[in-house]
Amino acid sequence: MASRNLGFEVARNLAESVNDRDALNNLGGGNIASDIELFVNNLNNVSELTWEYNTHQSAISGDKFVFPITVPLVYTDGDIVTVSGNSLGNLNAELTYYVVGFNLRSGTRLNQVSFGLSESRGGSLVSLGSITDDVTLIRSDVVTKENLLNIASPNGSNVQSNLIGDNYNYPSFNDAFDSIESNVDSFNFLRSFKYITNESTAVNRSITIEGSVEVYDPDEYNTSETNLATAKSPGVYISNPFSDILDIEKTRAYSTNSQPWEEGTNELVTESTQVNIGDLYFSNGIKFESITDLNTESGAVTEFTHKIPVLINGVEYFVLLKS
Repeated sequence: MASRNLGFEVARNLAESVNDRDALNNLGGGNIASDIELFVNNLNNVSELTWEYNTHQSAISGDKFVFPITVPLVYTDGDIVTVSGNSLGNLNAELTYYVVGFNLRSGTRLNQVSFGLSESRGGSLVSLGSITDDVTLIRSDVVTKENLLNIASPNGSNVQSNLIGDNYNYPSFNDAFDSIESNVDSFNFLRSFKYITNESTAVNRSITIEGSVEVYDPDEYNTSETNLATAKSPGVYISNPFSDILDIEKTRAYSTNSQPWEEGTNELVTESTQVNIGDLYFSNGIKFESITDLNTESGAVTEFTHKIPVLINGVEYFVLLKS
């Protein structure tokens, strides 16, 4: 029979348990030890976010710190922060600032995060001045009594809510936190696979498309023939599935935006700079200057004994011959 740790027991002369966590859980029920751990050293809890100087996509714009899209952060207006670093411009490491002007659409492509600092909540931006080194923003993560009251179930007498029978339906704290955790996990997963219209995206998974695929070239990049061979030329490509995901080997599925092929007088024509031909047919015959006493044969020939390489418009072909 397993023994149950009850903490301080008269039968044990009030000897202290050797496992405080078990004692707290048995006395309080559930995982109360883990709950209490959340508030250990609560008044000193902080989180740090570093703005990196002279880094790609990291900038200062309009007295706001602009962060690269690769930097995860959960700051928002009203957060209390202090700063540290070797070059703080007009900022003071001894002062407390408030986050203001939080913006999710910053940077040259409007897909970055930026915010500024103020000396009062909701106040005007502090002029950052000249900053020539990394700046660390230190946010206070203190959990106060007011914070807990803000997520408590409100009084049903003065709040509109979902009414079920005679009771107001509100989730418990645990249900609310489980929902938040699930949403954060889903967001992190989807963000890693999200297609951004102004960024190059490569994935190693199959994509099924039901319908047509349209390729846009708003900058008319493909109007220059030399641009068709560059990596950023718009188009539909067939890739090598065994190539490196960061260096994908591909060939254009359609030569240019002028596809499909057009019918000429006795031939198909295209403006493509890269063309693959399966069967080459010489309607007007072919002449070999270095070969004499050449006989022709009518009808289909299925067996060949020789082949001669020929160069046509820079492409090597083989003419199959029978002796």
